[in-house]
Amino acid sequence: MHRTLLLFDVDGVLIQSGGYHQALVATVDRFAAQMGLPPVCLAHDEVATFESLGLSNEWDSAAMCAGALLLDALAVRPDLRRDTLTATLDAIRAAGVRLPRRDFGALSRDLMAHHPPGTPYPSRTFLAECQRRADPSLHPLLDELLGDVYSYRSPTTYLFQHHTLGSRRFAETYGEPPAFEVGSYLASYDTPLISAATLERLLARASQNGWGVALFTARPSLPPLDCPAFDPDHAHLYPPEGDLAAEVLGVAGRVPLIAGGRLTWLGMQRGRGVADYVKPSAVHALAAIGGAVCGGECAALIAAATLAEEGRLSGPLADLAAASTHAVIFEDAPGGIHGGRRAAELLRAAGCDLVLETIGVALEPVKREALTGLADRVVNTVEEAVALVF
Repeated sequence: MHRTLLLFDVDGVLIQSGGYHQALVATVDRFAAQMGLPPVCLAHDEVATFESLGLSNEWDSAAMCAGALLLDALAVRPDLRRDTLTATLDAIRAAGVRLPRRDFGALSRDLMAHHPPGTPYPSRTFLAECQRRADPSLHPLLDELLGDVYSYRSPTTYLFQHHTLGSRRFAETYGEPPAFEVGSYLASYDTPLISAATLERLLARASQNGWGVALFTARPSLPPLDCPAFDPDHAHLYPPEGDLAAEVLGVAGRVPLIAGGRLTWLGMQRGRGVADYVKPSAVHALAAIGGAVCGGECAALIAAATLAEEGRLSGPLADLAAASTHAVIFEDAPGGIHGGRRAAELLRAAGCDLVLETIGVALEPVKREALTGLADRVVNTVEEAVALVF
């Protein structure tokens, strides 16, 4: 038997992620306003540079930009440092500090040069590098800002989640009143990059024997749709951003969605954090492969962690041992490709006959440059990419 599995990243491939981009811009501008600074207005090219470097999680990039603003202000007025971040921002605002506009693309290239390729937690690299360069008296403020950007309570992530979800969904997810009123940027600015006709063609092909489709994205999400009910006390761990993307595409519940919340659920089963499993981790790609095989999520997630951590085929991944498999990853950033290649190595080491093909999808020159030589092929649009496979 032969299988063909199609694994799609979401943002930049299937979705024009205007919501995340606009939320990132708004978050950095709101942080700047807390310091009394004018709007930064991150440029599209700067955001594209972040993604080309593998800095594709806005929780990391928002904190990176905020950290630079903070350090720039305190370089001008070190006397404005206070014991807490909030008090320091208030002091900077009251003093009327003014700063030249940073080149945030150059900043990301500088900081990511110190981050090991294909590894998680870029914000930890930012923290270590900023602390190396800053006076030790500033280290507690940097810890407060960059120490745990994957918690919604982290200063910039807190702002970002208001913008992505909107105040109503923020309150529903986190069980607390929003700090300010705002509509969901994901609902307002996200648009499909794939036509309805091509999408239906994909879904029809996925229903045929020997084919499978899955989405895999770092977006936070609800837990697996086919898992037992989760404790509502943990709702704050599952902002439904990936599920909102599936709704925009019209595929909610129709294909496996291996998103951040699914990996959070897996981490809770295995005593690990979501960043241990999300791209560029091989577990993320393995779970997408398993999901494309079986059409489910829970079994695919467990099988992915079992192979990566125990070296053992199980669940839907065990089915690959009896077939030759052609897996195709459609990505716009390096992380998913690195993770997919490691996943393929693990499957082959376990005895699976698997060929992995990677197709980079990007229009922006800086992203195409990052994908060229890394992906097997680079195309402009997902429509072109799907045509190559069909």
